[in-house]
Order: sequence, then C-alpha cells, then structure tokens
Amino acid sequence: MAQIISEILRKEKLLQAQEQARHLLSLIEENKYVHVGASEQEVNEQIFELAKKEFGVTKHWHKRIVRAGINSVLTSKANPENRIIEMNDLVYVDLGPVFEEFEGDIGKTYLMGSDAKKQKLINDLERIFVLGKSHYLSDPDQTGAALYDFVVRQCEEADWNFGNEIAGHIVSEFAHIQIYGNVPENRIWKQNTVPMSAPGSDGKTRYWILEIHLVDKEGQYGGFFEDILL
Repeated sequence: MAQIISEILRKEKLLQAQEQARHLLSLIEENKYVHVGASEQEVNEQIFELAKKEFGVTKHWHKRIVRAGINSVLTSKANPENRIIEMNDLVYVDLGPVFEEFEGDIGKTYLMGSDAKKQKLINDLERIFVLGKSHYLSDPDQTGAALYDFVVRQCEEADWNFGNEIAGHIVSEFAHIQIYGNVPENRIWKQNTVPMSAPGSDGKTRYWILEIHLVDKEGQYGGFFEDILL
C-alpha cells in the first residue's frame, strides 16, 4: 500500500509542477517578455527573475532556452549567438523549472507578426502534440521508437521537417538524469525499443514529456511545443 500511495503522490507532484510551469508561461505572456526588439538573453534573464519572484524557483533542471528567427531551427544542444527578436520571427521558449524538487517541462512558440505559413507551423505544433498524446494514451505499452516514428510521420504529412533526434523524455524528481542515467530507454527516439509503460530502474512509474520541433523545408525557421503525457 505504501508503494501505491507513494506513486500516487509522485504523480500528483509532477502534475502540480507541470501546472505551475504552465502558469509561469502564462505570466511570461501577460508580461509580454517575448517581443520585437528584445534579445534572447534579455528574455531569458527576465524569465529567471520572474520564476524566482513568483514561485521561489532558483533551480532549472535544464538550461532556459529562448530561440528566435534562424536560431529557432536549433535544438537545446546548440549554443548560438544571442539574437535580437525581429518582426515576423518565430520565437520559442523551452523551460525546465523545478518546483519542490519535481521537474516541470514546458515549451511554446510565438509569432512576431502575421505570416500565414509561420502561423500554420504554430497550429501544427499543437495539433501534432495532441495527436501524439492521443496515440500514446491509446497504447502506453508501445516503445519510444514507435511513438517517435508516429510523430515524425505526422510532421512529414504536414509538410514540415522534424527538427530533433528525440521527441521527448521522462521527468521525475530532480534530477532524472542523475537518478535514472542518460540511457536510451528514457527518451522518445529510434533507439528506445523498451515499452514506455515499463518501470524505471528503481521500479517506479516513468512519466513522459512529448516534444514537437518543426522546421520548414528550407531550414530557415522552426518552432517547438512540449507538455506532459498525462
């Protein structure tokens, strides 16, 4: 019974952390931090101060990412030069705040203008996320490779390139990399042939984040969206 209660509490804590991450994103939007003329670094620093002031967050399990224009085609591994946000840029924000020692993970894309094709990319990001989440929930026993393949097919059918080698990963108590290791079975990608419903190395349930990173066919702009699969 103790293990069942513990797992229920873990799930509740992760959901609470993710809801707070969404709230942080909504405050970023309300404060209009992402705007033409701001630099990526400026927005990044404002987000850190906001998270600290409003939630007491000082730890982020991955680096805060703000990518604008051509930088939006890049993944979290890259470290591009700081860019000033320009009109008609796509700008994505990728955040990993830690709330009460549980990891939040949220990402969203904004358009600085009214370009119809770029707006379609934003619409497709959220639509493909919903399709991917539904596909996962319909079969939680599928492998990470199977879900990755499904997501990539949806991107290709929408006439976009998929911009990353992974489509997500687990989240847990801080920090999941240290607890579970940087191993293939904890990512949604081609190398994960383990059922996503299988427990982690400690016997506990693994909870998943789904990431959608779309890039136009010419590689000039991209967008990102992520949220939890619960």
